[in-house]
Amino acid sequence: MAHSTFDVRVASPDDAASLATLLRDFNQEFDAPVDEQTALEGRLSRLLARRDFFAVLVGDPAFGFATVALRATAYGDGEVAALEDLYIRPDARGQGAGSALIESLGQHARARGIVAAEVFVDEPDADALRFYQRHGFVHHDPGTGERAFYLHHNLDSGTRLPHPERQFGSTAPKA
Repeated sequence: MAHSTFDVRVASPDDAASLATLLRDFNQEFDAPVDEQTALEGRLSRLLARRDFFAVLVGDPAFGFATVALRATAYGDGEVAALEDLYIRPDARGQGAGSALIESLGQHARARGIVAAEVFVDEPDADALRFYQRHGFVHHDPGTGERAFYLHHNLDSGTRLPHPERQFGSTAPKA
């Protein structure tokens, strides 16, 4: 299903301010800790200039985003995309913007030779689980059929990361 009515594009370092605002909105909506706007803008500007991180924005001006961190894998020559967050502002939900983001992420990832994508979803978040499953994500190992789990171990207690249960986009995309 094409979602051509949405302006979806890969973010550049010039988009750091609007992405930071959306990331703050996302974390505040779900009562998660978040850094100040200027700190986020600086971090996102640096990340968006790297090869191992990208973000996709929807809308002009942007009303939703997805962020992706890439990692190497020993199981293929390409990278694995970890979908960190996907968010649509509440007043724009239910219109297909989240699906448009996922489709754009998939196209961008395939064009870059990314071999797989993963996302973490909290067990009670049935809406997010259904959303990601509808878009091809599974919660089992495709090779064995066994259930797959995400385990988290924070190695630096001083680092301000989202709650472990929020790591890798665990909240519903509300799309």
